This record gives sequence, C-alpha cells and structure tokens, in this order.
Amino acid sequence: MAFFSKLFKTKPEQPRTREEMENSLSVQYKENYTVKMTNGTLTRAFNKTRPPKEDEKKLLKETFDLIASVPQGKKLLDEVAKGGYEFYFETARGHLNGSMTGATKKIMLCPANFSHASCLATTAFHEMTHALQNEQTNQLLANSYQLNAADQFKFRRAAEAAAWTEEAKFAYQLKEAHPEVEPHVKKFPMYNAFAEEMEKSGDISKAGEAAFKSWYGFKHYQTSYEEAHLSGLTYTVPKMHSEGNRKILSRSISSEEILDRVFLSDDVKKNIQPDFLTSKEAFSISPKTAQKADLIAQRYTSGKHKDLSIRNMYSYETGKKFAEPQNKETLDSRAQPSIMSSLTKINKDAQAQQAVKSKMTNLTAQH
Repeated sequence: MAFFSKLFKTKPEQPRTREEMENSLSVQYKENYTVKMTNGTLTRAFNKTRPPKEDEKKLLKETFDLIASVPQGKKLLDEVAKGGYEFYFETARGHLNGSMTGATKKIMLCPANFSHASCLATTAFHEMTHALQNEQTNQLLANSYQLNAADQFKFRRAAEAAAWTEEAKFAYQLKEAHPEVEPHVKKFPMYNAFAEEMEKSGDISKAGEAAFKSWYGFKHYQTSYEEAHLSGLTYTVPKMHSEGNRKILSRSISSEEILDRVFLSDDVKKNIQPDFLTSKEAFSISPKTAQKADLIAQRYTSGKHKDLSIRNMYSYETGKKFAEPQNKETLDSRAQPSIMSSLTKINKDAQAQQAVKSKMTNLTAQH
C-alpha cells in the first residue's frame, strides 16, 4: 500500500490501530523569517511540520501506555484509532495543553507544558474523549453549526464538562502509581470535586456528578468558553451561509441525547439528570453574549425556522430567561436600530478572535 501511495501520490490512509496512530505523529514548530527593509527588518514566524524525533516517538508511546493502563483507557485508544485520528506535538510552550479538531481529526498535544508523561497523559485522555464524542454524535463537534444557537452552547458545554469528568476519573485512577499527577490536576475544581466525593463516599456516580457540575461553576471556564463558543458561532454560521449551506441553525438536540453521547462510561453520568443542562446553573449566559448570538441567529434564519432559541437561556445578571418581558425587550431594542451594523461588528470581532483562537473554532476543544 505504501508503494502505491508513493507511486500515485495518494493521501495516506488514516490510522485504524493504536500502532498506526502512534506512527501518525508529526511535530509542528515555528520558524522565523526575517526580511531586511529600508526602515529596519520585518520578522515573521511560520508554522512548519517535521517528522518526530526518537524521544518524541517514545513520549507518545509512553503516554498511550499510561492511558492503556486502565481498562477504559485501552478501549478509548482503540475507538479513537478506529475513527482515524492523528496526533501532532506543538514544540513551543503554548496557552493550550491540547486540542481536538473534529473536522480534520487531528489531536494536538503540547509536551512543553508538562513536566511528566503522566500529566501529559491526562490531557491526551481528555482530548481523546472529545474525539470519541465527535464520533458518538456523528461528527457533531465538527458540525455543531447545524444546531440552533442555544443548543450549541448547551451541547458544547456538556461535552467539555463530560471530558473533564472523564479526565478526573482517569487521573484519580492513576494517582497511586503516579503521584506526580495530583499536583497537576488539583489546579482544577473538577478533579477536586471528584476526589473529595470519592474520599467521602467511594461512590463513583456521586463523584462524577460532582465533577460534572463543578465545571459549570468554574468562573474562568465560564468566561473563556462562552467567548470561544460565541466566536465559533459568529465565525462559522456566516461562513457556512456564504458557501450555500442551508443546514445552519436547523437542528435541536435533547438533553437526554447529549448526556448519552458525551460520556465514555455510564458510571460517572448515572446521577446527572437531563434537566440540569437547561437549569439556571448550566444554561445561563451574559446579556452581551446573548445579544450577539441572537443577532446572528435572526440574521441567518427566517420565517417559521427563525432561531430565537437564545431567548430560552437565562441571564447571569437577572437569573431570568431572556424571553421574559423585560429581558426580551432589552434584546429587541438593542437589535432593531442597526442590525446590519451590529452584525458587521460581530463578524469583525469573530474574525479577530479566530486568528487568536484558531484551535477553538470547531470546538476544537480547549484544555
């Protein structure tokens, strides 16, 4: 097969086994290019890709071995490999520990951000959970623009909270053999909630519920993911519309289906009720984000299919749904004077955010 790939220059087949997934590893690095100009010099950095070195191959193998050391981890490796996912390392320390891009089936890891392979393994487990979520929802992480605006927030939030719950479970299983893991994951309330409940009751379902719900109360993630999800919405929907895609904002997804699809195992999701996903705790949004998302949804849907779903979400400020009179009036009054100028500004903002957060647009999952 390799001979014919070279002969006809066809694209190599996607991985289908753990070994093939290991062999898919590539490394991205930045190379500076300097141009001399009359008034000085201009230096730009370009992303380049190279084959992995032996120590990098060894690191990925060690990471996979650690994941495979728990029964669920071995199954996860097999399923992600069957999905055709490839891995690459970023060489420089970055603001992302890892990411998963569903559209291209690429998983990025940033080894420079970690001091131990076991800590890198917890992030790899998290990103591979996103990959399996993408497969279990029929590529919905890659194509979430098909969901109505409110369900995009609901689905993406649940996918991230579930991935963190699965990571917390994995890290807890790893901590005895690899005590260096705990200082890394203890920086996050999701792990602490899981570990505290396990120490108290030993009930993994209660621990899963605690970890999942704590994600929604983590203010830092609340803000950063709301911005990232809005950026994806305001960038992707106009782009897809301009390409003639008529599936945008056309689907809904139930809370039951979300919970069924975003977890790897039943034990940690057992105590989580579907109506939690539409509670004030989990289904609130800032008025500023609501206004922008509502404008986009109105602009690109019409008639009986007009997407007003954002108005079913709650306001962080008032605790009431935007559909209630005072909140609905606020959204409408802001939208009416100049909807096109508002949309232009939103699109410009989204494009600027896209340049900074390129790995987050497809929920490409940040971690």
